[in-house]
Parts: sequence; structure tokens; C-alpha cells
Amino acid sequence: MTKAGVRITEVERGSPAHRLGLRPGDEILAVNGRPVPDELALRFYSAEGRLRLEVRRVEGADVVVEVELREGRNLGLRVADFKTRTCSNACMFCFIDQLPPGARDTLKVKDDDYRLSFLHGNYITLTNLADRELDRIVEQRLSPLYISVHATDPDLRTRVLGRRKVDDLDRKMRRLIEGGIELHTQVVLMPGINDGDNLEKTVNELFGYYPGVSSVAIVPLGLSEHGRPREVYTPVTASYCRGVVAQAAPWQERFRREVGKTFAYLADEFYIQGGLPLPDTAQYDDLAQIEDGIGMVRKFLGEFDAEMRRRRKSRGRLRGTLVTGVLFHPFLDECIGRFNERFGSRLSVRMALNGFMGKDITVAGLLGGRDILASLDGADPGGFVIIPNEAVSRADGVLVDNLTATDISQRIGRPVHPSGRTMKDFFELLFGM
Repeated sequence: MTKAGVRITEVERGSPAHRLGLRPGDEILAVNGRPVPDELALRFYSAEGRLRLEVRRVEGADVVVEVELREGRNLGLRVADFKTRTCSNACMFCFIDQLPPGARDTLKVKDDDYRLSFLHGNYITLTNLADRELDRIVEQRLSPLYISVHATDPDLRTRVLGRRKVDDLDRKMRRLIEGGIELHTQVVLMPGINDGDNLEKTVNELFGYYPGVSSVAIVPLGLSEHGRPREVYTPVTASYCRGVVAQAAPWQERFRREVGKTFAYLADEFYIQGGLPLPDTAQYDDLAQIEDGIGMVRKFLGEFDAEMRRRRKSRGRLRGTLVTGVLFHPFLDECIGRFNERFGSRLSVRMALNGFMGKDITVAGLLGGRDILASLDGADPGGFVIIPNEAVSRADGVLVDNLTATDISQRIGRPVHPSGRTMKDFFELLFGM
């Protein structure tokens, strides 16, 4: 079998790689005798300083080159992205199976890749991990990782993940924890399936791994209007959300007494949809699960208030429109109202309904370009439009329906700016208009 490595795509002039004669198209097969299947392995082994590289030249010849890197230096090259490992599960709620026609291609990849979990916080199930990969995670200290658990009861987890036989979740988690890997876990809560007593069992059993398992994110089932028939699921309602909040509160209080942190965190949707106040900032601790929509609104509000206290410059002539989803609309609308009152600006906030995915998808990050256009239909947007940054893919700049900010701008005849990922950038955009 031909040994595979990482293909060089770019070499920095004057770098150690350049002095070694490495070129784009060459492939690094091994470092100090250890295979390098991807950039993470190359980066880890290159830290040893004195390197023996096995290289396959673009012409096909295999050579060995040696180099000693000074502390803090790297080889000075870029390599091709690794091929994403895909999921072999058939989860009951799989959101990819619910995507409408025309969704952007990057959303259609069913990834279950521990490297993406380490690099970007993607959730993995551990079902597709072999022991040699567990060993690699521990050796290369790929921590933290984000694990989709959904249920600790083996039979229920098997059902939720759509697998034919029980997996060895406990053994794999203990192997990672004993190896010093921090785990953040997730439960996608499905009414009548893994909630109630099952949820209590799952949370308490995950707490038994603490501090190896550092947190549990509990998020509600999301249902689009596509894919599998909706009638097989019980929808998440306002009263259901209130029930989940009430159920979780005693656990959260106990965890804070015992270990000084909330440990089990509920997604913002439970509070907002249930008509309940958001927890204080301190209840979210280090916001480790913010990318899962946990503490995101509270963080925005706190940072918005901090920027409002810091700013003094008047923006009286500022006139434009901000667009967001149903869930976040009342919070953004209240904040922008205070901004207008303070600075004499005339900003408006438009609520975009999700017609692309379905009306029950209320988060801003899944708005399509056509949803944003529909929210602006018949309105004078002023001099510019700001759309949620989280709705735009960092990889290719497109929204879920393959429209871009430029597409929207061309259709409305106004500049369109994705913003909001950081509050400083948001205010700098407004004050730079």
C-alpha cells in the first residue's frame, strides 16, 4: 500500500522548507519515522525541533531531508486540507436530512471528525473512532473535544443514533479522560424520547465523569419543514421549555454547590421561547458552549452595554437597517432602541422569518438570503443593511441558500455588511459608517 502524507500547497520564501528545496506538490510522508496523515500531526511532530522528513517529490521520487528548527520556528509551508471523515450513524433528528433543496454544499457534509472537533468545536459521537485514533488524540493532546451523547443509557443512545448495536461510549470517554483530554458534551433534547427521567439520568451520569467531562449542553430539537415527516416528533413548545428549565434548576444549583460551576447548561431558546429571564452571566461560567447557542444572548447584552458606556461620539445622521431572526429580534430591537436614543441615529431592526428552512427555525444563523430579502420587502432600509455574521459561512461567504451578502446588496441597491460576531467589530462598523 502506498504511504499517504500531506501535500504541500505553498512554501514561504526564505523559510526552512524553502532552504530544504521543498516545493508545492511535494508530499511529506513522515516526520522522525512517524506518519503525518494531516496538518495536525505535522504540526505536533515538528515541535520536536530536530526533524527527519520523508518526502515524496512531485515527480514521484522518495527522499529524506533533515533540518533543525530553532525554538518557536516552523517549517514555513502550507499543506492541503485533510479529507473530512463522515458519519456512519443515522440519528433520529439529523439536521442534514432536513435540509431543503438548494442548501449550500458545506452544510451537507455529515462530519464526525475528531480533528474538526478539536479545531472548530464540531460535535462528534465517538462511534466512528478506532482505538488507534483514541491513542493519537491522547498522544497529540487534541483537547478539548466536543461529544454528542444525547443519552447515556446504552439502548436509548443506540436508538437515538440510529445504530444497530450498542457502542462503547463509556470506555472511550474514560480512555480520553485518563489521557488528559477535556470533554464537552451535548444532549439534543427530543420531547418524549430522551427527556424527563432519561435526561436526569444522562446529566447525572455525565457529572460522574467530572472534571474530565467539563460541561453538558442541552439544546432543543430543531425541525425544519423538509426531510422526514414532522408528525413522528413532538414539537418543542413554550410550556415544554418552561418545564425543562424548572427540571434543570435544582441540578444546576447542586452542581454549583459541589464544584462551583453550573455544569449542565440550557440553550438560550429554552428561556426565550419559554418567556423566562435569561440566567446571569456568571451562571455560564467560561461560556465553553457558546457556539451551541448557550449564553450567546447574555454575552451580547453584556458587551453591548459595555460598548454603550465607552462610546461618546454622536451618530445623528446614521440611518440603516439591521436584520435578525425571530429568537433574537426582541433583544436586538431593545438594544438598538437605546442606541438611537443615546446617539440620535435612526436605525431599525427587521425580523426575518425563516421561509427557506421552515417557520420553526428561529435562530439567526440559519437565515437564508431570501429570508433577509423578504424581511426588507417594501421597506426603506436606509443607507445600509447589517445581517447576522453567524448566518454567513466563514469558509465561502454564502448563506444557507447559497446567496451572498453581495447578492443581497445588488438586489436592494444598498451596502450589506455581515456583522455581530464581536461587539467591538459591530460598534466599529456602526461608527465607521
